[in-house]
Amino acid sequence: MSENGESLFEDKLDLETKLFYGISNLGSGTVSGVFATSLIFFYVEKLLLDEIYIAWAFIFYAIWNAINDPLFGWLSDKTRTRWGRRIPYLRLFTPLLTISFILVWFSPTTGEIGQVGVFVWLLLSMLFYDTAYTASYLVYCALGQELSMDHGERAKAQAISMGLQFVGTIISLLLPDLFLKNPGTTSFLLLVIMLAIMQLITMGITSLTIKERLEFSHVGEPLGIYQALKHTIKSKSFIITVLTNFCMIFVQSVVLGNLFFTINYVYWGWSSTTFILLFGGLLIVGIVVGMLYILKIDAKMGLKTALLRSILFLGIGLILLGALPDLLALIGIFVMGIGFAGVMTLMNTAFGEVADEDEVKTGVRREAAIFGTNSLITKPAQSVAGAFIALMLLFFGYQAPIGGIPQQQTDITVLGLKLAIGIIPGLVILAAGLIFLLYPLHGSYLVEIKTKMNTMHEEKKKKYDSNYPGELKK
Repeated sequence: MSENGESLFEDKLDLETKLFYGISNLGSGTVSGVFATSLIFFYVEKLLLDEIYIAWAFIFYAIWNAINDPLFGWLSDKTRTRWGRRIPYLRLFTPLLTISFILVWFSPTTGEIGQVGVFVWLLLSMLFYDTAYTASYLVYCALGQELSMDHGERAKAQAISMGLQFVGTIISLLLPDLFLKNPGTTSFLLLVIMLAIMQLITMGITSLTIKERLEFSHVGEPLGIYQALKHTIKSKSFIITVLTNFCMIFVQSVVLGNLFFTINYVYWGWSSTTFILLFGGLLIVGIVVGMLYILKIDAKMGLKTALLRSILFLGIGLILLGALPDLLALIGIFVMGIGFAGVMTLMNTAFGEVADEDEVKTGVRREAAIFGTNSLITKPAQSVAGAFIALMLLFFGYQAPIGGIPQQQTDITVLGLKLAIGIIPGLVILAAGLIFLLYPLHGSYLVEIKTKMNTMHEEKKKKYDSNYPGELKK
């Protein structure tokens, strides 16, 4: 047993399971990265949609986010099939995610159907995409926390998953930039189709190879949707974690959504490919250093300390990115990478510990409801970020391309872009660290929770073996 109470017993996962689970994040990380980095840029610069329509689209998108996430979480938790309660959703909605992602980019231009027509296409395709993304990725996150009850194994599986997601994110930065430089949209749309197919294959591999622990879905009665929501939002551990995560999602969306604007206009005259290679290279080095450092701190001192240090590195790195001039700003990217590694590895693991505590209190495992309620609160952060980006562009006097030719921006606009991609997000991250100081799942209390949970799992396994002596295990 570790001194911090994180690993009270061994529940090992083999490397094959970790890889087959993690590979989904390569595909989903790529499409979600393209969605985050390129959507606003594509609609503003290629389709010439006014910024105010972008802001309204993201506001309506946030409302739909508030409905579908807890709904799908509750439905998944109460599902009982011979394959489990996560895999069926992953198999059904993965192809729909592929289709919806493609449709997002195939809008006619404002010259063909007008500003309102493009706005309607953007909004409806975003809602379709978000529904499919929620139903597939929500159960994927829940599945990852059920594969093992050993905190160390969860963290390692999450590290592999997040590493593959980061590869997808780098793909989503490099390839769209190359194709968006071309006149028109044809080459970019072909890229979108290829990336969507990659997402279909990688998420399909996970859905066909990972086996669930059926005792969690077939023993005990699931809570009703009202009870599930009530128990979740009454949890101090959940509230602290979800508020921290809201800040993370907001900042991630703001940084990715601002990236191409920053590359093209803050670093005017630079080769965008060169900048992305520098950005990606320094970020990768920072992530490698951060992963080695944070996993060591996590094993020795626990999740809370490791995540707090990650948040500090990330916040300082973002402020340096926005505050330092020219090449010096790249120092901030390396520091960001150190913090980013820990945040991306340990945030979902923190929700896994919230689910452990919740199971002790309610008697049932409800990862999907917890992740769904998390999304109810945090996914609107993506919409807030989209509206924030659009309004920052509007407020600081962004000049749209004229005749397809990008315009050099004023010093005021450049200042606004640096505030939006670095300084403001960095301050938000540091505020998130102050919130996470209140996280209660550590030390002797965590030891108590893990001990009770282990006893409950032994009882559930006995009941499952007694009630289903073989037919569901075939």
